[in-house]
Amino acid sequence: MDENRIASRWLLMLLAAASLVPCAALAQQPSMEERLRTQLRATTTQLQQAQAQLAQLQASGGANAPTSDTAKKELADLRAQLDAERARTRQLSEGSAAAHREAQTVAEKVNTQITQLRAAYDELLRRARASEAERQKLTTASTTQQNALQQCEAKNAKLYAVGQEVLTAYESMDVSTVIAARQPFATKSRVKYEQIAQEYGDKLYEGRFDPRAVTAPTPASAPEASAPEASAPHAEAPKAP
Repeated sequence: MDENRIASRWLLMLLAAASLVPCAALAQQPSMEERLRTQLRATTTQLQQAQAQLAQLQASGGANAPTSDTAKKELADLRAQLDAERARTRQLSEGSAAAHREAQTVAEKVNTQITQLRAAYDELLRRARASEAERQKLTTASTTQQNALQQCEAKNAKLYAVGQEVLTAYESMDVSTVIAARQPFATKSRVKYEQIAQEYGDKLYEGRFDPRAVTAPTPASAPEASAPEASAPHAEAPKAP
C-alpha cells in the first residue's frame, strides 16, 4: 500500500512538472508576438510614409519631369526602401505564424502527456483500491479462522476435562458398587448412575465444535483516501494562443 502511495505522489509531481514547463514557454509567447506586432506596426508606418513620399515625388514629376541624377537616385532609393519594407513585413508575418504554430504544437504535446499521466494515475488508483479490498478480505478470513481456532481450543479443553472426570469416577468405583448397581432392587443406585452418565453425555455434546457457530468479524470501513490520492489530478492543459 505504501508503494502505491509513493508511486501516486510521483505521478502527481510528474504531472505538475509537465504542466508548468510548457506553461512557462507559453507565458513568454505573448511578449514575443507583441514585439512582432509592434515591429509590424512600425514597418507599416514607414511603408505608408515611403509610399506617400513616392506619390509626392511622382506627382511633382508629372509637371516637371526629373532631369537631375539626384532626383532619379532619390526615386530609386524610395522604391528600394518600399520593396525592403514589404519584404520585412512579409517576413515578420511569417515569423508570427510560425511562432503560433510552435506554441500550438507545444500545447498539443502537453495535452497528450497530461492524458497519459491521468490514465496511468487512474490505473494505479484502481489497482490500489483492488489491493485494499483484497487485503480487507484476507484480514476478515484470517480473523474468522483465529476465532474458530480459539473455539476449538476451548471445546477441546472442556472435552479433556470431561474425560478426566469420567476417568476419576471410573477409578473410584469398586466391584461392590458395580454389583450393587446391577441388582434388580438397587433402583436408587441405578438411577443415580444413569443421571451421572446423562450429565457426562450432555457435557460431551456441549463440547462438540460446530463450524456454523463461528461468527465472522464485522469488516471495518475502509479509511478514506487523502485528497491527492483519492481523486484524479485536475491539472489544466495549456492552450495555444
